[in-house]
Amino acid sequence: MDSPMKKSKQSKNNRSKKHHYLPRKYLRGFVNNQSCFFVYDKQNDKILPRPLSPDATFFENNLNTVIFPNGEASDFLEKLYTEFENQSWGPLDTIRNSNNKTPIQLLDKMHLFLFLLFLHWRLPSNIKHVDELSEKFFGKDNNLNYFTLKSKSGGSVPQEIAEKIKNSSAFKKSSRLMLPFAPFYTNNWSERLNKDWRFLYTGDGNNWYLVGDNPIITKGDNDHDPINCLNEFVFPISGKILLISKRINRDLSPEFVIQYNISIIERAQRFVACPNKDFLEALIKNYKVYVQFGKTTSIIPEMFDMIKA
Repeated sequence: MDSPMKKSKQSKNNRSKKHHYLPRKYLRGFVNNQSCFFVYDKQNDKILPRPLSPDATFFENNLNTVIFPNGEASDFLEKLYTEFENQSWGPLDTIRNSNNKTPIQLLDKMHLFLFLLFLHWRLPSNIKHVDELSEKFFGKDNNLNYFTLKSKSGGSVPQEIAEKIKNSSAFKKSSRLMLPFAPFYTNNWSERLNKDWRFLYTGDGNNWYLVGDNPIITKGDNDHDPINCLNEFVFPISGKILLISKRINRDLSPEFVIQYNISIIERAQRFVACPNKDFLEALIKNYKVYVQFGKTTSIIPEMFDMIKA
């Protein structure tokens, strides 16, 4: 019979450590024929010397590891993310295999919307905001009251217990899996997906759209609002397809591709990936012109101006 110490050691050895905030299967939509891409380190202003695979990028160690009050560590959040992602890949693949004449079904859009919401709240750039929002759970007069806290007998829980739960690091991390459901408790989410979403395809079928560590480009007005955070955004489905959450009845100019990619660099905290090194270098040079003249704050507004109805 195994001792508790041995069991604990086995549990530690089996626990995952390398946690991707951008799922590897998602990242495979941006690789070249060698299943790799080139990565630009924005903080150190350099392209990494060798192309990397999705397995080696866009992760943090123990990002989803939870420490319980008894000191026990668990990766249950990472496992829950994996279970959810497995339900998303079918709809995502359907959209990735589509073209500009393919009708995208509402159910596939719904799965994609939920995938985006999960992605939004798990990004390292949003973690501190999740911590702040987690304090609002179990209230009666806010838009996060769709989760309630009950005792085993079904009665109410003392306020001091609720506060202790909300202030725990385990609950704060778990909130990343609770916040994505908020928009689905409104009445207009399906209408927005049906009427306002547009998929933009590259004309030659090549990978011209970059991906970065903060890939959902928003205007920044409602980024930390659980209901309205993704009202208006641009997101790369793959290197060949963009999702624009805005009704557009005209073709966009080729310059929009450049402006989108510069926006991905601007929004990134640190890493940006592209399958073509020469194209990545050209985009970085373009971005640095904005840096040189102190105009980086105009990059994303200029992109959204291009997609005005």
